[in-house]
Amino acid sequence: MITENLFSIIDSGRNGGNIGISTGLRIIDKYTYGIQKGWMTVIGGDTGSGKSSYVLFTSVYNTFANYLESLGTDNEFDVKYLIFSFEMSAEVLFAKILSMHLYYKYGVVISYEEILSFKEPLSEDKYLLIQQEIEWIKLFESKCLIHDKPCTSKQLYAICKSWAETNGKFTELENGTETYEMNNKKLIPIVILDHIALLKLNTGHTKKQEIDECCDYLIWFRNKCNFCIYIVQQLNRNFKSMDRRKDKDHFELGLEDFSDSSGTVQAAEIVIAIYNPHREKRSSFLEYVIKGGLGRVARGICILKHRFGIADQSLVVGFYGENSVWKQLP
Repeated sequence: MITENLFSIIDSGRNGGNIGISTGLRIIDKYTYGIQKGWMTVIGGDTGSGKSSYVLFTSVYNTFANYLESLGTDNEFDVKYLIFSFEMSAEVLFAKILSMHLYYKYGVVISYEEILSFKEPLSEDKYLLIQQEIEWIKLFESKCLIHDKPCTSKQLYAICKSWAETNGKFTELENGTETYEMNNKKLIPIVILDHIALLKLNTGHTKKQEIDECCDYLIWFRNKCNFCIYIVQQLNRNFKSMDRRKDKDHFELGLEDFSDSSGTVQAAEIVIAIYNPHREKRSSFLEYVIKGGLGRVARGICILKHRFGIADQSLVVGFYGENSVWKQLP
């Protein structure tokens, strides 16, 4: 049975079936193998580092864009999103995705703040441009289920179970265990939890206990239902300790820097930490000039763990916060 499964996977790979969906950043795809079914990825960062925007750009916007491009081709696939957006409302999340789309389709920068007229009323020409993309955003909405109010780990389990049942079927076996079969074999089910420290606490639970229980549930769905899971997590404050500031041109992050619980990083296939060298007053970072150069744009992407590949990789990419777009740097 194992041999048969192995050769089934090998044959699928020969036909391109094991290649992950691109994140939109080639250098990240090179080390992470793109978006893969049945993998859990943890993204950590300091406040304002762009960790939520990174997940939205790589695992939501780009997977949706790749899904649309795949339609009618030999590599056609489907995608659906279950997003626990505890830090932003569904409307703000959609505005950010729309901002990314407008940039790549029309080459214009319209921030989500502009789209929502937070500072001043949206101009007529930009409004007309956005109007042209109503069908695009409606199609995106048809692929999404968004929960933008914090819930407990048990409530999260119930929501995930219900969502899984809309996309497939659980069958209880005689020994009391369950099997799961997806209705559409080409579907990539993506679950995002942003961010995990904002879970509501069950009575008597500490934050660590709540996170650990949530992580156990997500592991079950990853293994049983092949969910592609992204967890956003804050870094500990001590990652900015004075000892680490001694080397002004380099910086190391580790798995121990993830706050509240280590259960997430232990369970994940991939762990990524995002570092903002400008905020830490670095003159340079990994041979890129920060002061007087890339400035606020540069972000360090530290691949701290990769269960199926090479870990301890530090890369530099560009983050353009006005439209939450991430770009490859020369």
